[in-house]
Amino acid sequence: GGLFLIGTYRDNEVDASTLRQIQEMDNRAGNIKVTQLNIGALSRQDINMMLSFKLGMPIRYTKDLAVVILTKTRGNPMFVLSFLRSIISRDHLSYSMRSRSWEWDDWSLDLLSMAEDVAEFVAQGLGQLDKDVLVACQICACLGFQVDTPTLELMDIDQFVPDLIGASDSAVKEGILDKDGPTYSFSHDMLRESAYATIPVTERNALHKKIAESLLQEPAVADKTELCTLAVDQINICKYV
Repeated sequence: GGLFLIGTYRDNEVDASTLRQIQEMDNRAGNIKVTQLNIGALSRQDINMMLSFKLGMPIRYTKDLAVVILTKTRGNPMFVLSFLRSIISRDHLSYSMRSRSWEWDDWSLDLLSMAEDVAEFVAQGLGQLDKDVLVACQICACLGFQVDTPTLELMDIDQFVPDLIGASDSAVKEGILDKDGPTYSFSHDMLRESAYATIPVTERNALHKKIAESLLQEPAVADKTELCTLAVDQINICKYV
């Protein structure tokens, strides 16, 4: 007889000594055979092929759904399955007896908030972002859960990053921000909190003040009450951080 053991772990959740012990097991004397399978993130093509097979539909019909799932899950296999179960249970993905096929609304799915476990996974990678993209996320976090493009354009000057809008669009591609028309919003509250937490405590006052000054120095702000209020809010926040 024999004993067959299966174990799983995430690379970012074990320390170097544990990894070393796992690697050394295969070198020990005896009949222990260790096989390691590294499972990386699924690509859009991987997800599309899986959807095509499971839903019984041509890949040209499932490609848009694959893009949405990749954005919401970052391609993590466990999150992909979890997301699929969630949208099926909530009838965002359902089988139609009339058309005899699976149906969904890409727009509705895109508006769904990111699951908390996915948000936590994405938040862990904030420190690895391009510097300009991280700064864009920090500025958006200072302004609130969402901010519109015209507001960011008023601050799109070299004192922050060379291209604040471009950096924000990159954050959308990373799954940190969502974009609906002219409005950017965080994919999850946790991501906003995590982005704000990356700003050193000693620099938060200065950043809020810089945002307020960049808004108030623009002539267009004088004619827009909401922008004046936003600038004042940034100054008031300085008292509490």
